[in-house]
Amino acid sequence: MRADGRIMGDPDLRLAAKLVELAEGVDGNRTERAWTGQLTGSLAEILAPAEMCLMLADPAGRLISAAASSRRARDLAEFEDSHQEGPCTDCAATARPVLNEDVDAEVARWPGFGRAARTAGFGFVSALPMTRLALKIGVVGVFGPGRRQLSPADTDRVQVVVRAAAAAISTQREIQRSALTVRQLQQALDSRVLIEQAKGATAARLGITPDAAFGLLRAFARRECSRLSDVADRAIRGELPVQELLAPRHRAGG
Repeated sequence: MRADGRIMGDPDLRLAAKLVELAEGVDGNRTERAWTGQLTGSLAEILAPAEMCLMLADPAGRLISAAASSRRARDLAEFEDSHQEGPCTDCAATARPVLNEDVDAEVARWPGFGRAARTAGFGFVSALPMTRLALKIGVVGVFGPGRRQLSPADTDRVQVVVRAAAAAISTQREIQRSALTVRQLQQALDSRVLIEQAKGATAARLGITPDAAFGLLRAFARRECSRLSDVADRAIRGELPVQELLAPRHRAGG
């Protein structure tokens, strides 16, 4: 039997293959939307015919719909996003799993969500918290069509993927934060170099010290409500006439 056929027939090998795919998908250049879409698709393959959604916590801790394996699952995630009611919302609040809750039995607990889930054809719902150390990253929702519940083995597999996904999302975000910091530092360095060059060029043109040249450039930037780096660039290119740079001094002397 071919290796890929063996993997597809063995749930544990299929789980391992999905974990490898998710780990390889972590890349600072990929958008979080693309990666979360891959995650929900992988979970849906493992738990078919169950349908999945992923809700991520914003900086204030509020759940926001991020991805889903089907239109029905996306509709339920968007309902929770709008109403903050349902298994994912409860799971995020307590940081504890919500497992195999009967939609019909939870009408009082989730009246709006319960009606939406029943209309969509789901009978049982589950939600598992996605955390990384002390960080609450989000929640994975599992919606069972008809009367299908998660088995203990299903739950174990989902929790393994969820833990790996939490670590991967945390790593991806750290990569992106680091890349942003590097870009900001490079921009600051480039700006500093530009300003130093403009100071030297302006000092040479006017026969003044670099510090005096810097004072003129900074004063002009303030008057014009411009960035100092933009003024420096104009000075280097020769696009900043001396009379404009010295205008306040001339008015004061005249």
